Amino acid sequence: MSLLLARHADLWSDRTAVVDGEESVSYAELARRVESAAGRLAALGVGSGDRVVVVSRNRVEVLVLLFAVRRVGGVFAPVSHRLTPATVSRPVEQIDPALVVHESAQRDLVRPFEDTRSFEEFERVEPAEHDPVEPERGDDSLLFHTEGGAEVVRLSARAVERNCVAAVSGWGLGRDDRALAPLPLSLPDCLLRFVLPLLTVGGSVVLRRAFDPEDALAVIERRGVTCFDAGPTEFRELADADVDAELSSLDWLATRARVPPDVREAFPIPILRAYGRPETGPNVLRGTPSDERVGRPLPGCDVRVEGETGELLVRGPVTASGHLGGEEFGEWIPTGDLFRREGGGYVFVGGASEPFESEGKRIHPQAIETVLESHSGVRAAGVIETVSETGGSAPKAVVVGDVSPGELREFAEERLAPHEVPRAVELVPSLPRRATGELDRGELRKQFGG
Repeated sequence: MSLLLARHADLWSDRTAVVDGEESVSYAELARRVESAAGRLAALGVGSGDRVVVVSRNRVEVLVLLFAVRRVGGVFAPVSHRLTPATVSRPVEQIDPALVVHESAQRDLVRPFEDTRSFEEFERVEPAEHDPVEPERGDDSLLFHTEGGAEVVRLSARAVERNCVAAVSGWGLGRDDRALAPLPLSLPDCLLRFVLPLLTVGGSVVLRRAFDPEDALAVIERRGVTCFDAGPTEFRELADADVDAELSSLDWLATRARVPPDVREAFPIPILRAYGRPETGPNVLRGTPSDERVGRPLPGCDVRVEGETGELLVRGPVTASGHLGGEEFGEWIPTGDLFRREGGGYVFVGGASEPFESEGKRIHPQAIETVLESHSGVRAAGVIETVSETGGSAPKAVVVGDVSPGELREFAEERLAPHEVPRAVELVPSLPRRATGELDRGELRKQFGG
């Protein structure tokens, strides 16, 4: 398995590598663009160890730069275009890039930084002669920022390669697979779960500048998409879209966050929970069609949980090296997430900081949310801590759906322990979510905690 496009062009010259809008780019054309972009990087003085930030929506130029930066021995750092001018400085200042390349639409976002060029300006640079550099396996290759850009994690060339191997073998990907990318390429879940792995085995990737459910369904049918990774918001919009699309080409649907039952039932195949974090790499656990809740380790990844329920620890070649400006990670990387052993695998329980006490007993919010979302009138639910009638702690449900609070409480009383039944139910139009589609619990508590 190789991440050098020249080898791919020799193997799969005329095969489609990337579809960007209505443009189809073959492996040979992609390799030509990568060679030209690498020459431009060299002309701008980018070389071994230099960091290149890209701020853009999903487009073929992002992937071209990823391979081109690797070709000159640099470090590729995709930064989310969804950050604000106030938050984008956090990851960029940590990365300290030699060059920032951006879409023209993101010009205001990168204005405070030096050495910036739009894609159009970058294209006008005259390529220089250069010799390709094969990075050492321990050298940094990819940088990903965590939620909100607070920290930046370092993935070595070896970790990137091993994530591709784990994804290809763990999902059974091959040259006939085609992946849609509804999530931003700046997320490791998107880039390293299906997109980059498929480009190492001769598959195809379908990109869109922005997610539109009707367009996505039409693309799945027209392009014969076989797999994609998305969040609950994208899956909900796809399920609600008024389009009668043929989805028989789909083999794999993946999500990092919980998807309500009525959304799962709208698709012809199970939506499998996949688990990973920037620090661990996204290819740690994967559900099975027989039980999408229970995750099993992907190849090359070791996990452990202390006790029946506890924090998940991860080790293996897919994990990151450390944070920029921080110490190297140890052998076992703590995830900050609780898992329960079940059926020979691991079931996600929630963040380690999420549980709270009610009536002297421990409550896991996600367990309650799963039950509430099994009600046909509930589209999404979030559970937070509130004050009970006696002055102690108790669960409160914040719900999106068409159900009365009284009806939902009765539903919960039949399925939950007394201390787990929400003391209050608040109906809202939507819940705050992160870019991955996961519930933003900090924002949920801020908005509805009182």
